[in-house]
Amino acid sequence: MPGIFSDKSILIVDDDVRMLHALEKVFSRESASVTCVDLALDALKILVARPKKFDLLITDLRMPFVSGARTVSVVHGVLPELPIIVLTAFGDPDVKAECLRKGAAAFLEKPLEASLLLDIVGKILGLEKISVSDEQINSK
Repeated sequence: MPGIFSDKSILIVDDDVRMLHALEKVFSRESASVTCVDLALDALKILVARPKKFDLLITDLRMPFVSGARTVSVVHGVLPELPIIVLTAFGDPDVKAECLRKGAAAFLEKPLEASLLLDIVGKILGLEKISVSDEQINSK
């Protein structure tokens, strides 16, 4: 049975490999096509090479070399129609405001429930609300 994201392609960037695997598992269960990278520079290269391939970018905030906030700024400047979700374990109201101002569609704090993330992604992508188990997505 196809999941709600069966025709969606999601690019996820996080320097924590465990978090990448957790997010990949959550979206794969809903039949999304998921591409995971551990550096923002790799995500930017992929987006430049295939700008229309992805329906959503999910990025961690704190990463080496290029931060999630900088990623949002660059990607939104080149692909303003691509929705971007920023995930962080280090929420800060000023950083949240900055990311949203630069073009992020959502700014979420880890850990978060898989059901909440899927509901938010569904709303951002214009899909109906879905229900899944309340497993936490956490890199620990």
